[in-house]
Amino acid sequence: MDYRCKTGDTETTLTCTTHKDGFSTEMDGTPYSVSAVPVDETKLHLCINGRGLLAHVEAIEGGKRVTIGGISMDVLDADRLAHTPSAPDELPGDVTPPMPSVVVAVLVAPGDHVDKGTPLVTLSAMKMETTLAAPFDAMVSAINTNPGDQVMPGEILVSIEPKGQEEEKTGTGG
Repeated sequence: MDYRCKTGDTETTLTCTTHKDGFSTEMDGTPYSVSAVPVDETKLHLCINGRGLLAHVEAIEGGKRVTIGGISMDVLDADRLAHTPSAPDELPGDVTPPMPSVVVAVLVAPGDHVDKGTPLVTLSAMKMETTLAAPFDAMVSAINTNPGDQVMPGEILVSIEPKGQEEEKTGTGG
């Protein structure tokens, strides 16, 4: 799908190929693989070529303004996918830190059933604590960290599976 993007007075068209974990594109000859996990209504945790970044998103006329590190880009056709519901197997199943952090607390255990918004892990970075929450109703399938661990963006702290899929895998659902 093509998106018209504008930074300052420069307008570019990005061709994006969607896949299970996000999308891929190319800018100025450099390929990019991007995945996104919503943090809240105005923030996304992006993983771009394995590097974690926090993006701020705001609605503008005809699309969205995405700001990363003080640089804003208007994605003029962003609303075209806004009404496309995600299937459960397209949801991200790994919770990763948005920046280098220290794990303060792990708030769930493998096998726990959590609702969207349930706190999973508390992190500390730059003298501030952040709690990562479940992005959808799920079952915790694995914990890959402990309190005191130093973690980097892209490291999988908690693996979760959308509710219903864990039953399909074990054959207990119906």
